[in-house]
Amino acid sequence: MDDAARDEAQAIKDLLAEHVPLALLVDLLAAPGGSSSQILAEEGLPEDAWWESGGGGPAEGSADRGATDPE
Repeated sequence: MDDAARDEAQAIKDLLAEHVPLALLVDLLAAPGGSSSQILAEEGLPEDAWWESGGGGPAEGSADRGATDPE
Protein backbone atom coordinates (compact mmCIF):
# COMPACT_ATOMS: atom_id res chain seq x y z
CA MET A 1 0.00 0.00 0.00
CA ASP A 2 1.48 3.35 -1.01
CA ASP A 3 1.39 6.52 1.09
CA ALA A 4 -1.60 8.02 -0.74
CA ALA A 5 -3.70 4.88 -0.21
CA ARG A 6 -2.61 4.73 3.43
CA ASP A 7 -3.66 8.38 3.92
CA GLU A 8 -7.04 7.73 2.28
CA ALA A 9 -7.61 4.68 4.46
CA GLN A 10 -6.75 6.69 7.57
CA ALA A 11 -9.16 9.45 6.52
CA ILE A 12 -11.97 6.87 6.24
CA LYS A 13 -11.05 5.41 9.63
CA ASP A 14 -11.15 8.90 11.15
CA LEU A 15 -14.63 9.54 9.70
CA LEU A 16 -15.87 6.22 11.02
CA ALA A 17 -14.39 7.05 14.43
CA GLU A 18 -16.43 10.29 14.36
CA HIS A 19 -19.55 8.11 13.85
CA VAL A 20 -20.12 9.02 10.20
CA PRO A 21 -22.24 6.10 8.92
CA LEU A 22 -20.43 3.73 6.58
CA ALA A 23 -23.49 3.71 4.30
CA LEU A 24 -23.18 7.48 3.89
CA LEU A 25 -19.50 7.21 2.99
CA VAL A 26 -20.27 4.52 0.42
CA ASP A 27 -23.10 6.61 -1.04
CA LEU A 28 -20.85 9.64 -1.31
CA LEU A 29 -18.17 7.62 -3.08
CA ALA A 30 -20.55 5.79 -5.43
CA ALA A 31 -23.08 8.51 -6.18
CA PRO A 32 -22.57 10.39 -9.45
CA GLY A 33 -23.21 13.70 -7.74
CA GLY A 34 -22.68 17.10 -9.25
CA SER A 35 -20.89 20.14 -7.97
CA SER A 36 -22.44 22.33 -5.30
CA SER A 37 -23.48 24.92 -7.87
CA GLN A 38 -25.15 22.24 -10.02
CA ILE A 39 -27.05 20.88 -7.00
CA LEU A 40 -28.13 24.39 -5.99
CA ALA A 41 -29.35 25.11 -9.52
CA GLU A 42 -31.39 21.89 -9.54
CA GLU A 43 -32.74 21.96 -5.99
CA GLY A 44 -32.85 25.68 -5.23
CA LEU A 45 -32.46 27.33 -1.85
CA PRO A 46 -34.42 26.03 1.15
CA GLU A 47 -37.48 27.98 2.24
CA ASP A 48 -35.98 28.59 5.68
CA ALA A 49 -32.75 30.63 5.38
CA TRP A 50 -31.32 29.22 8.63
CA TRP A 51 -27.82 30.53 7.86
CA GLU A 52 -29.07 34.14 8.04
CA SER A 53 -30.44 33.83 11.58
CA GLY A 54 -27.01 33.22 13.08
CA GLY A 55 -28.08 29.76 14.14
CA GLY A 56 -25.97 26.66 13.99
CA GLY A 57 -27.79 24.88 11.20
CA PRO A 58 -31.05 23.45 9.98
CA ALA A 59 -31.29 20.81 12.71
CA GLU A 60 -30.59 23.17 15.59
CA GLY A 61 -33.16 22.58 18.29
CA SER A 62 -35.19 20.18 16.19
CA ALA A 63 -34.07 17.04 18.04
CA ASP A 64 -35.06 18.30 21.46
CA ARG A 65 -38.23 20.26 20.81
CA GLY A 66 -40.30 20.26 23.91
CA ALA A 67 -37.37 19.28 26.11
CA THR A 68 -36.55 21.41 29.12
CA ASP A 69 -33.38 23.48 29.19
CA PRO A 70 -31.04 22.23 31.97
CA GLU A 71 -29.72 25.75 32.59
